[in-house]
Amino acid sequence: MQIEIFGIRHHGPGSARSLVQGLAHFAPDVVLIEGPPDAGNLISWVADVRLKPPVAMLVYNPKNLSQASFFPFAEFSPEWQAMKYGLAQNIPLRFMDLPMGISFILKEQQATELFATAETATQRKEDDPFRRMAALAGYTDPERWWDALVERRAPDHPADPGPSIFPLLVHLMRTLRDDKAHSETPETLLREAYMRQTIRQAQKDGFQRIAVVCGAWHSPALADTDRIKASADAALLKGLKKVKTECTWIPWSFDRLAAQSGYSAGIVAPGWYRILWEHDVKHSPAAIWLARAAELLRQHDLPVSSAHVMEAARLAETLAVLRQTALPGLDELREAAVTVLCEGSEKMLDLIDKQLVVGDQLGAVPDAMAITPLKADFDQQVRSCRLEKSTHEKALELDLREAAHLRKSHFLHRLLLLELPWGKTISSGDGKHGRFHENWELKWLPDFEIRLIEAGVWGSTVEEAAIHRARRKVRQSENLSELVALLDAALKADLPAIVPDLLQKLRNLSALSRDVLLLADTLLPLAEVLRYGNARQINTDSISQLLQQLAPRVCLQLPAACIGVHEDVAIDILKKMMAVNRAFGILQVADYESLWLQSLRQIYGSEASAPLISGVACRLLFDKKDLAATDTGDAMRYHLAPAQPTAEAAQWLDGFLHGSGLLLLHYPDLWDILNDWVGQLNDDFFREILPVLRRTFSRFTEPERGKMLELSKNRRGVSTVPADTTTSWDSERTVGLEALLDLIFK
Repeated sequence: MQIEIFGIRHHGPGSARSLVQGLAHFAPDVVLIEGPPDAGNLISWVADVRLKPPVAMLVYNPKNLSQASFFPFAEFSPEWQAMKYGLAQNIPLRFMDLPMGISFILKEQQATELFATAETATQRKEDDPFRRMAALAGYTDPERWWDALVERRAPDHPADPGPSIFPLLVHLMRTLRDDKAHSETPETLLREAYMRQTIRQAQKDGFQRIAVVCGAWHSPALADTDRIKASADAALLKGLKKVKTECTWIPWSFDRLAAQSGYSAGIVAPGWYRILWEHDVKHSPAAIWLARAAELLRQHDLPVSSAHVMEAARLAETLAVLRQTALPGLDELREAAVTVLCEGSEKMLDLIDKQLVVGDQLGAVPDAMAITPLKADFDQQVRSCRLEKSTHEKALELDLREAAHLRKSHFLHRLLLLELPWGKTISSGDGKHGRFHENWELKWLPDFEIRLIEAGVWGSTVEEAAIHRARRKVRQSENLSELVALLDAALKADLPAIVPDLLQKLRNLSALSRDVLLLADTLLPLAEVLRYGNARQINTDSISQLLQQLAPRVCLQLPAACIGVHEDVAIDILKKMMAVNRAFGILQVADYESLWLQSLRQIYGSEASAPLISGVACRLLFDKKDLAATDTGDAMRYHLAPAQPTAEAAQWLDGFLHGSGLLLLHYPDLWDILNDWVGQLNDDFFREILPVLRRTFSRFTEPERGKMLELSKNRRGVSTVPADTTTSWDSERTVGLEALLDLIFK
């Protein structure tokens, strides 16, 4: 009976090639792979050509979907190649790691005595033996050290040990473990005990040549299986609780495989590793990578020739020789690309990294895989809407007057209600942002697969799940703004079934609410729902009835809320006033507009109103032509008079000019009043209010500020006394002008 340990630390092409060579040389009659036994039934799917890596095994607790783990694989992952080798040779394959049903329970017990001695992340980093080995070899990063040691070994290199590398790795790992300052964590000891038990079971089953594919760090503990008593491992594993789990294959992506993505499978650069896997050293993978980088740069209109590629390849090979590595690595390639292809500029390096270091490949799984009813409905609607699950951001422009586009909009909004943000709405700069247009940005993440499983508890279809999820939110929420936002989302998702309950709760809460500012927050969202109602073919009569209850209350109660408030509170009220003003502008209802004008007059006419709010009320009355230019000028003279407190005058001006400076440009008399007021301030007062003035004028656009500067220069010394505006008309001379104008406009 013979056991061969194949220790793997890195998911890379070099490790995978060495593993396949080692398995072929050893010729095992069973292969044990470090993986969750819960997912053992997924191994047979690896032989299915429809299962295209990168993919991941998803193991989860169906009764508690927060307990889920991903096990990702690329085509060049050693475990993936071990499974392919075993299936091709008809060799039994078994996963031998601690079952996830046990691991889920252990993770909940991390605060208990069982894991009280676990090391912190900082301690593990300081005590990382691989980091110390990398430092001794001249590398700051242990991953780069392993990449140079194993992944970039040339197969025909004279120093290449071939299959014998794995015994050497076991010896290296044993030395590193013996030299480790801290003991192993209880979880690691449990996992290794279970692995040894699996090896013993394979021996009992009569297998004579057992291949063990595991993490390199575990290899010494598994090589000593015969030296460690089975009773000791059994005692360690005794009494562990376990939950029932389910598993499936899900698509994965290269950016999720990359170490920086947060779901690391030990793959630092999957895009580069894919080239290394597909092309051995005889085909110059470094030159292929640089050629693809050149093609990518040409697509962005950069002049890169074949000579650039050849020179960059020579530079990368020279750097590899200087650094004593068999093949150029990622560091050498990136430096060569920047130096030669990008002519020293690192601006395009992010693009190269995204496409050729990380890569954009997305895996696929067979349709025959066991999926939840919700997932089946989701896939059917994706096909019906002709959407593509891409890991790259893609823009989607919808015209809601088209039935197909409206269906896509309903589908994406329903996913948002299920907290699956495949798409997010964005503003567009092409002018197509009216009520019939909707712009989305789509990006698919593999994490959404588990979210679809989680959402399955709400229903068997996307529509049913969205309805039940929204109803749950309606029951839980007591916030008017949240409920109005939920109403907007439900209508955009075409879920009329929950609208009556939503409206009833909104009526109840608004009737009981005494805070007019909360009521004010609801007007603009409701007005926008009415505005887009026709485009979305929804019935908005009940929303109009709700507005009939809310709008008068806001107009009547708002003036009292503006009295005696601090400046910070006044700023918040100002924002709400502008939102209410916009809402009434959208609705275009005469009764609402009349009530709103009365409210603004009360706010403006009250001496107790906060100066900031009084100023914006004056501005809105002027914009609505309820306050004449002469009356507005008188108001400015009064509030900016020297007798007024300087701080209050500055706040009033800040409110009056809120939003735009065009008022001062079109009415020079108002500009002169402001100019005279600033000129009369003494130095102390001017320094005091200068920050407020700068805040006010900084909100104006650059062209507005430029015109104000010209106006200031041109009107120096100009009298503020209005000029005589009487004009005498020559009716006879205007007859010819009228005829010319008629001709032009016709």
